[in-house]
Amino acid sequence: MALTEKMEKFALAIVDGKTNKEAAISAGYAEKTASQQGSKLSKDPEIIVYIEKLKAQKEGRSLTSDQPKVKPENEPENSGEDETPVDEFQFEGDDPLDFLIKVMNFNGNKLPLRMQAAIAALPYKHGKVAEKGKKQTKEDAAKNTANGGGKFGTLGSQLKS
Repeated sequence: MALTEKMEKFALAIVDGKTNKEAAISAGYAEKTASQQGSKLSKDPEIIVYIEKLKAQKEGRSLTSDQPKVKPENEPENSGEDETPVDEFQFEGDDPLDFLIKVMNFNGNKLPLRMQAAIAALPYKHGKVAEKGKKQTKEDAAKNTANGGGKFGTLGSQLKS
């Protein structure tokens, strides 16, 4: 499970030196359940790893060894990801759709943000296919009845003998 925004805020507060309860409150959890939630979050393995990463960044040390990573021989050379990530998001323009597309395509953004941008831009790219409305359905039914030659058919639709 990926870390939510509240979980990240909790981890940042813990790194800043707050207690579990204070960190849970600052992350946005209710004050009544902050103590329980803080205890629960402090035991989560993903949050523990994230806190360690934050502490390492704060102290300027690395969690990995200084030895160079050996590349396996059977691994493909191009993994499909952008190897030169852009540090900062930049946008010039005033078109909201272009902005959403840039946010969606920017590799520096977190996945939930990119998904929200994609969902917001979706109606502009692909229209929603809907069924006919009530009025359209009634109109089509009336045409079928008029041309069908039934009891209420018009004279023009009847066969000449």
